[in-house]
Amino acid sequence: MASHKRVLILSASIGGGHVAAARALESAFGEEGNPCLHVDLLDYTSAPFRRIYRQSYFDLVRRAPEMVDWLGRRLDRAPGETMSRARRFRGRISRLISYQLPRVLRAYQPDLILHTHFLPPDLIPGRRSLDPLPPQAIVVTDFGAHALWMTPGVARYYVAAEEVAVHLRESGVASDKVEVTGIPIDLRFNDLPTVADARKQLGLDPEKDVLLMLLGGMDRKVAKALLERVHELRWPVNVLVVSGRSPELLDVARDAAEQHNELVRILPFGMRQDMPTLMASASLIVGKPGGLTVSEALAAGRPFAVVQPYPVQEEANAGYLLEQGVAIRIDPLTTFDSKVRSLLTDRKRLEDMSERAKSIGRPDAARAIVASARQMLLEKEANQPT
Repeated sequence: MASHKRVLILSASIGGGHVAAARALESAFGEEGNPCLHVDLLDYTSAPFRRIYRQSYFDLVRRAPEMVDWLGRRLDRAPGETMSRARRFRGRISRLISYQLPRVLRAYQPDLILHTHFLPPDLIPGRRSLDPLPPQAIVVTDFGAHALWMTPGVARYYVAAEEVAVHLRESGVASDKVEVTGIPIDLRFNDLPTVADARKQLGLDPEKDVLLMLLGGMDRKVAKALLERVHELRWPVNVLVVSGRSPELLDVARDAAEQHNELVRILPFGMRQDMPTLMASASLIVGKPGGLTVSEALAAGRPFAVVQPYPVQEEANAGYLLEQGVAIRIDPLTTFDSKVRSLLTDRKRLEDMSERAKSIGRPDAARAIVASARQMLLEKEANQPT
């Protein structure tokens, strides 16, 4: 029975999205009674590697985005599942670094491995801890599939949208290995409160617009510049500012909240666990377009104001939102108040964008992936010799 099969989910905490997607899958498997273990791969690597890998990425995308864009495009010149020399080298180095992972594999002996980051698939081939190797599936957590996601021997790719599926197929991935499910997000997005109820839960005026500003991934200078423009909106609005785990960004939000304005009220927050309610209350969401954040906004049916996307994956996410007509782009930052006020005052446009966002949102993506994965396990079991 599929419910008796053990599922291992491997993520990597480079940003919060890959881990959040894994947790959503973990919850969905739990609903079905499947034994499921979620492992953040970086917890099983050396401490120096964790620090270097996490910090170097964010330092690069903030300080040298042009170089990251160049490197990303260079690595994406020949997408496909071919085992290239560069991939073999990267796999060997990664396996040396993640020396503790075999212990997890031996202890758990999974029947299926799901990946929510492109690094873990490089670590599994050649592991004698698993013989035979269980089927593996990759959950692409952006609205674009870079060549780094494409790995030989993968049984299934779960992707965000049809455009991503087309790219994979045209890059040589077999059509029956690609399934459009959406990106897995918190299951609470399946049962959101109404706008009025969400604002009531948060103690907000139900008739006043709400701007949800997500500062995660921004540097202090950008966050400060945006919040300075907020006071120039000249529109009655409650501004919920979520700074996440960054004490520096929370300080910026608190400083902005101290500046009084008759129309604009800024409410600063740190890490929140009620993002579904916050998004349900919003008229517009402002932030960097990470794959999970974008998927949550679409599931909530909320337009998005894109701020300085990182090269490659966030640019792909921003492009998808803009092509679908559910976003505006804040560039340069000095146009923030003008663009946001223009959208908030055009109620027909705002409503149309909200309806379009809702129509392409996939709040049930985690359950769709679990249903497909369980079917794979059933088919594998049926095909095994008796």
